[in-house]
Amino acid sequence: MNNYFKMLAGGYCHVLEDRIVLCPTDDLRIYRTEADIHSLQKKGTQFRGILYPIVIFLTLTGFYFGIQDMIVGEIISSLLFLGMGIVLLRILLIYLLSNPTLMIKRDKIISIKYQKEITWLGIWPMFIIKFNKENGRTGRKLIVLKYTLSEYGKEVADHALNLMKQEGLLNS
Repeated sequence: MNNYFKMLAGGYCHVLEDRIVLCPTDDLRIYRTEADIHSLQKKGTQFRGILYPIVIFLTLTGFYFGIQDMIVGEIISSLLFLGMGIVLLRILLIYLLSNPTLMIKRDKIISIKYQKEITWLGIWPMFIIKFNKENGRTGRKLIVLKYTLSEYGKEVADHALNLMKQEGLLNS
């Protein structure tokens, strides 16, 4: 059985004997050392620094045009812009509430909880990991899984849940 599972964003979560590693591939050979993981994390942080202002701008623009069109009376376009704003806001909140850490050592993990999918709200199934960061503060990492509405999504979520239970990491 694989000791990794696929996440929503296209990456993989590897559950190893001493740590949890999040990386873009299912092959850990190039990300075996902590220096490699830290360089990947640095690139991801730089990408987030560029992406956040753009997504925030697009979210606010969607809400602005949605409200403007609603005032004018154009219902269809206002719903389109408001929908775009809501979707972007939801995606932005997931990334803002999650720590950009790509490697968490098992001895630093405080708890891991599984949150089921809430389909009608558009909330994906996810693991919420609380851990102690290097500076002594408590961090939170969200490992978001694929929607469980599809057969593939159900298989991925079941595999991830079973893997976390087998490794003894999952709290109720």
